[in-house]
Amino acid sequence: MERMTLMIIIAAFLLVGFVIAIFATINRKKENRKPNYKAFFIIGICWLPLGISTGNYAFSIIGLVFMILGITHKKSWKNQPKWDELSPAEKKIKIALIIFLALILILGVVSYFIARNQIL
Repeated sequence: MERMTLMIIIAAFLLVGFVIAIFATINRKKENRKPNYKAFFIIGICWLPLGISTGNYAFSIIGLVFMILGITHKKSWKNQPKWDELSPAEKKIKIALIIFLALILILGVVSYFIARNQIL
């Protein structure tokens, strides 16, 4: 039964991720924004060594693809505005995203330790 609980938690995380991705896609189409290729490059830099160190070469390949995509579009990298230059609405959105990502991280760590203690 413990394994079923873990699978339900993982499915809930995936469902939340898919819902966020759908909303982000809809908002991007409405605002007509272009991708941030600098962010793709940074994601690639993070995923490449992560995949090598964990032995999960799918992360390495995806990280390499992100890095290549970011480098090929280097001319369209945007300079991010500083915190003082953001509007109050943009500040609220960034704070909400930081809190949301921190909660996901905490939930992931907690579920990892729960699963680890049940297996041992």
